[in-house]
Amino acid sequence: MSGFYVLDVPEFSSLIDAAKKSGDCRIHPKRGHYQFVEFENEVEILRRDTRMSEAVWYGCLTGGLDGKIARFDSERLKLVATNEPILGVDDK
Repeated sequence: MSGFYVLDVPEFSSLIDAAKKSGDCRIHPKRGHYQFVEFENEVEILRRDTRMSEAVWYGCLTGGLDGKIARFDSERLKLVATNEPILGVDDK
């Protein structure tokens, strides 16, 4: 499994909501100032679903990524799993 880390600030909360609605993600409990969004094969999130401004949108992966970016432009974020171990996330 792979995933990305979302900084726990109001500007990025709609990214968590969009990931939940995608149905392809498992949202882990907050740990410190981050929340881990896990996905199995790939996930695609549209900026319009997050209602983020373009400037905030381009910062949505600043928390970190365990996976590969397949596409990241002003309208779409598509991530692909690398099937490498995820660091720092319990298998609970």
